[in-house]
Amino acid sequence: MRTAAQRAIASVRDCGAQMAASAKALRAALPSVRMEVTARNRTLELCEQLSATASEVASGVAGLDAVSAKSDDEVREVLRTLSTLEAQMMDVLAGFSILADSLEQAGERDEANEPAYVLVIDAAAGMLRSFQKAKDTTEALRAAISGRRQLR
Repeated sequence: MRTAAQRAIASVRDCGAQMAASAKALRAALPSVRMEVTARNRTLELCEQLSATASEVASGVAGLDAVSAKSDDEVREVLRTLSTLEAQMMDVLAGFSILADSLEQAGERDEANEPAYVLVIDAAAGMLRSFQKAKDTTEALRAAISGRRQLR
């Protein structure tokens, strides 16, 4: 149980770090990419949300490192915390779907807009892979808790 909890904590931490890195990379790349003002502003808003969520994830998982995860109550608390953090991450990542759709349409109207679409979709893909890993390890922890309950 402890190993599953540690894996889940590490995966959620890694996802938060990926979000922070993606926000930084997007901000750095934006000045050199052609993008409509509305889309640029939305991208910057999402970068701010990514950074804020990454900070919340970092502080949320920092408190979990000291948890021994030996009691069922501790493990359930770890799972609750990780699930809350995942929900926050998913909220921000969902915004990239709408942004990617609008950038794709802009790229279809004018090929010069395609690099902006590629930039955002690549960042989103990396974050989604990291998020999926976090979700998978949290689900494994949830299954371990359920399996433990059934054995009793």
